[in-house]
Amino acid sequence: MRAAALLIGVSVALTGCMLGPNYSRPDLEVPVQYRAPLTPAEARSIADVAWFDLFRDPQLSALIREAIDNNLDLRQALSRVEQARANARFARGSLGPDIRGTLSSTPSAGSGDDDTVYSAGLSLVWEIDLFGKLRRGSEASRANLLATEDAARGVMATLVTQVAATWLSLRELDEERAIIERTITSQEESLRLIRAQLRSGVASGAEEQQAIAQLATTRAQLPFTEQQILATENQLAQLLGRYPQPIDRGSPMANGGMPDSPGIPTGLPAELLERRPDVRLAENQLHAATARVGVAVANRFPFPTIGLSALFGRTAVDLSDLGSSNRSLSVNSWGPFVDLPIIDFGRAGANVDLARAQTDEATHTYRQTVLQALVEVSSNVSAYDKSASIISANEESTAANRENLRLQRLRYKAGVSSYLEVLDAERQLLSSELNLARARLSRLTSYIDVYRALGGGWSDEELQRVAQ
Repeated sequence: MRAAALLIGVSVALTGCMLGPNYSRPDLEVPVQYRAPLTPAEARSIADVAWFDLFRDPQLSALIREAIDNNLDLRQALSRVEQARANARFARGSLGPDIRGTLSSTPSAGSGDDDTVYSAGLSLVWEIDLFGKLRRGSEASRANLLATEDAARGVMATLVTQVAATWLSLRELDEERAIIERTITSQEESLRLIRAQLRSGVASGAEEQQAIAQLATTRAQLPFTEQQILATENQLAQLLGRYPQPIDRGSPMANGGMPDSPGIPTGLPAELLERRPDVRLAENQLHAATARVGVAVANRFPFPTIGLSALFGRTAVDLSDLGSSNRSLSVNSWGPFVDLPIIDFGRAGANVDLARAQTDEATHTYRQTVLQALVEVSSNVSAYDKSASIISANEESTAANRENLRLQRLRYKAGVSSYLEVLDAERQLLSSELNLARARLSRLTSYIDVYRALGGGWSDEELQRVAQ
C-alpha cells in the first residue's frame, strides 16, 4: 500500500510532462489586401451575410432550406461529426481507470471435484499518463473532431452555393429556350414569306431551301436545350434530396434576387484563416497530426507504462453465498504494474518518423489551402468585375444585330439584297441573344463564387438544427 501511495504521488508530479511538440499555427505571410479590383480594404465581408439575406428570391430561399434539411451529402457529413465526437469521448475516457465486474471459479487445491472457490468483485486497472501519451491522443481526437465539424460546414457552404448556382442556370436555360422559340417563330414567318414570294415568282427555290435549312438548324437547338433543362432539374432535385422531377420556378426576379453592385466587400485576407471551412479543416488536421507526434514519441523511447491494478470482492465455496451480507468485502490484490519495452526492432522509431512526415504533409496542405483560397477570391472577384463589361458589350451587340435584321428584311423586301443576308442577320441575332443571357448568368454565378470563396454560406445554428 505504501508503494502504491508513493507511485500515485510520483505520477501526479510527473503528469504535467507531455512529450512531443505543442501545436502552434504556422507563420504565414498573408497579404494585407486581395489582388482584386473594386474591393474596399475594410474588415466587412460579404461572407458575414447570411445566405437568406443574400438571396432574396423567395423560391430560391425555399429550395436552399429544403436542401439543408434533406441533402444526403450533408447528412453524411453530420454523421461523420457524430463518429468523431464518439472517438473524442473514447480517447478522453482513456485517461481514467478501467473498472470491470468479475466472476470466477477456482478448484480448491487438494479437494474433490465438487469443492470450488467462487469469487466476485470489481477489478480496476489505471494506466498513469506519465509522459502525456494518452493526453496527446485525446488532443488529436479533439482536433480531429473540430476538423470534421469544419468539413460539415464546408459541405453546407458548398451546398448553399450549388443550389443557388444550379437554380440560376436553370432559369438561364429557360431564357435560352424562350429565345430559341422566338427565333423559330420568326424564321417560320420568314419561310412563309419566301414561299409566298416563290409562288409569285419573286423569290427563288434556292432561297426557300436556305430558309428551310436555317429553320431546321434552329429547331435542332431546342431539344438540346430542353435536355439540358431536364438534366439541370435532376441535378437540382438531387441536391434537394428528391427523386428526379420537375422544379417549380416561381416568379422570376431580376438578378436572381441578388444585389447588383460594381464592387463586393471582401474584408481582409487574414479573415479567411478563421472563416473559410476548408482552411479551418486543414489547420485542425495539422493540429491532430502534431499531437500524434507526441503519442509516437512517448512510444518510441523505453519509457515504462506505469499504472495501478486492484481487485476487490468476495470469495465463497458456494456460489449462492457470494451475495450474503455475512461475507465481507476484501482486497484480493492491489498494487502498481510496470510494462517496460525492451526491443521492438525499430518499429516505434519508424512510427515517430511516420508521424513527423505526416505533420510535414499536413503543414504543406494547410499552406496550400490558404494559397488556394486567396487565388479563388482574387480570380472570382475579377470575374465578377469583368462580367459587367462583357454584359455591356453583349447588350450593344444584341441591339445592333436586332436592328441589322430589321434593316436586312426591309432591304430584301425592297429587292436591294438577297435573302442570304437576312439569314446571316438572323444567325447573328440568335447568337448574340444567347451570349447575352449567358453573360448575365456568368455575372450572377461569379457573385456566388465570391461568396463561397470568402467562406460564406454556412451556419452552426442551422447545422445543429439539422443534426437534431
